[in-house]
Amino acid sequence: MSTTDLPFLKSKNKTAARAADFIAFVSDRTTEQVLKSFVLEQAMPHVHIAVGTVDDAIAYLERIERSPLFLMIDLQDSVMPLSDLGRLAEVCEPSVQVVALGERNDVGLFRSLLKLGVRDYLVKPLTVELLKRTVNVAGGKVSDVVMSRAGKTIAFVGSRGGVGVTTLALNVARYLSDETHRRVAYVDLNLHGSAANVMLGLQSNNGLSDVLENQHRLDPQYVDRTLVAKGTRLFMLTAERPFSAAPAFEPGSLARVLQVLCDSFHYVIIDIPGPSDALAQEAFDHASRCYIVADRSVHSARETIKLLRHIEDRDNNPPTSLLLNNPNAATAGKVQPADFVGAIGRAVLHEIPFESKAVAVAENLGEKPKDKSQNGFTQSVVRVAADLTGQHTMVERSFLQKFKLRRG
Repeated sequence: MSTTDLPFLKSKNKTAARAADFIAFVSDRTTEQVLKSFVLEQAMPHVHIAVGTVDDAIAYLERIERSPLFLMIDLQDSVMPLSDLGRLAEVCEPSVQVVALGERNDVGLFRSLLKLGVRDYLVKPLTVELLKRTVNVAGGKVSDVVMSRAGKTIAFVGSRGGVGVTTLALNVARYLSDETHRRVAYVDLNLHGSAANVMLGLQSNNGLSDVLENQHRLDPQYVDRTLVAKGTRLFMLTAERPFSAAPAFEPGSLARVLQVLCDSFHYVIIDIPGPSDALAQEAFDHASRCYIVADRSVHSARETIKLLRHIEDRDNNPPTSLLLNNPNAATAGKVQPADFVGAIGRAVLHEIPFESKAVAVAENLGEKPKDKSQNGFTQSVVRVAADLTGQHTMVERSFLQKFKLRRG
């Protein structure tokens, strides 16, 4: 693969907040030269142009902290262009404006690419004039899309207190950001103190209160300044208000915040402390997926039935799954999983086993759980994350391979 970073624009730090505003991976030198002429004529800063494949583009994007404003990808040598672009989308922020190149003047392919969120499809040979008509550098945009991409809002709520909602939700968010290279925003709706911050060793800056109370100032830049970063892909939006402080935000405030976050993050994980709160209602109304966390108790089973009805009877009616957690050591008298399922009339997506030490130690130290068990807490987190990303087969295959190695 050959790479061209314009020497007078090349960043000294390859992991800057936004490593390049314009990134292009093309299949031939002729197209590369046209692109170089275009960016020089437009005086575009922070440019990266390379001769390479979709796989090369994916590998490059995984190494930088922020995706570019514009991404141009050449599909000339792609056998399965839609599949390749689907893989590429997994490492790009939803706000990235993608322009595809190719040799096929195929209306069907063009329409399929638009449905994936591609802004435009250009048939080669490429020219500077064609690029100028497609990419509006001054306006920072490509031609309007038919279907824009947006991140997913995932709600986690407990059937009752103490069932481990924050522990599960936070570790799923951390796994998605660290292991699958997604950008994740974690929103804890407990305005009086986020347990998630403690588990990460972070201090809250009351960013959630600020954005909820200042709707007139709400834009991507303002929201971005209120986030607290944990690494390069996990960001926290929390608050720590006095218990006596009354809410000062208008109805619908959370919906606008979620809309802004979904433009920049693959996943927005919402930690809901109680289902009856006003913010919880907005979260349910705008969630694309819900997880109810319950434990093996009669009270939890009864509350789960009520909570399922409360969520699924809404106009939004998000798909809802049940996670059966074991936050405490096994004791006599717990409801058996089969009896729990029979009582609520709903299958359990995953049962998370009790972890006696790793999780508690990790939470106190602000670290990842060091759980080496194949069937332990960490493996359960991987399975929930796989449910979100649709990678069940990969997770199961990895588990079976390790099992066979141990047996062999």
